[in-house]
Parts: sequence; structure tokens; C-alpha cells
Amino acid sequence: VHSKFFNPLKNTYSFFQMYANADNIDPREYNVLYEDLDEIDKWLLSKYERLVKYVTDSYEEFDLNKVTKAISNFVSEDLSNWYIRRNRRRFWSSTLDTDKMAVYKTTYEVLLGLTKLLAPISPFTSEEIYRKLTNKESVHLEMFPECNESLINEHIEERMDLVRTLVGLGREARENAKIK
Repeated sequence: VHSKFFNPLKNTYSFFQMYANADNIDPREYNVLYEDLDEIDKWLLSKYERLVKYVTDSYEEFDLNKVTKAISNFVSEDLSNWYIRRNRRRFWSSTLDTDKMAVYKTTYEVLLGLTKLLAPISPFTSEEIYRKLTNKESVHLEMFPECNESLINEHIEERMDLVRTLVGLGREARENAKIK
């Protein structure tokens, strides 16, 4: 659990914080329209909204195994291993354009939402990250996230799943051929 969930979550937050502080950026100040987001931002928001829906249903069933597995998989695979790795150059960009504001805003919104989803099962970690993100009193005083189904985009998710499959096959072929 520590290496598959807590480390990727904290590393994602640390990466975000380090670059936001270096660039002196507060993503709460930016309003980037959905139409101006990169396709990968829309993909992450779609995956996040689908996660909110699934986790809400799982909490209502009192099935914490489903909750923890879904959140852990999202943080490790979707957010950390795919989204952050694919967008490093956008964080590193020297110009503060719409693209850079979008990557910061998207990452911020997802991290903030995750702290609220995690609060019932990981109260201290979610509290720590939430307070650092918002400077507010407590995540436990916030409303639980509600799914915004208008942000779920199956077409984008299917396309990204195909890309991820192809990248995985390429990585596997390199490993089999012992090519770095």
C-alpha cells in the first residue's frame, strides 16, 4: 500500500508543489476553459469524474475494498505513472501560457478532489495534503465530491487506453529484446 499508493500520491503532490512554488503559481487564480484544455487534461478529468462516481457508489455499499483499490489504481497508474510523466515538459515550460496554466489547474483540481475522496479512509494524509493545497482549516469540513458527468468523455478515454496499450506493448518488446 505504501509503495503503490502513498508514495505516488505524495510524490505527485511534491512534484506539483515544487514546480508551482518555483514558478510562483497559485492555480486557484486561473480559470482555464474546458475547451482550452489539452486532450490529456480532459482525459484525466474524465477518469477522475468516473472515479468519483465509482467511489461514491462503493462507499454507499460500504465496500471499502472497492474504494481503496479504485483510488489506489487511479493515483498510481492514471495520475502518477501516466499523466504526470507525460506532462513534465508542460510543467517545465518557461512561459506561463494557457497550456501551462491548464496543467497546473488540472493537477490541482484532481489532487484537491482526491483529498476529499480519501478523507474517510486516510484522514491524516488527506488532511495534510488538503491543508497544504488550500490553506483552509480541514478537509473534514468540506462536502464530499459529486460526479460531474458532463466531464466524462468515453471517446477520449478509449483513445488514451489504446495509446497506453501500445506504449505498454512497445515497452514489453524493448524489455524482451533487452533494449533500454
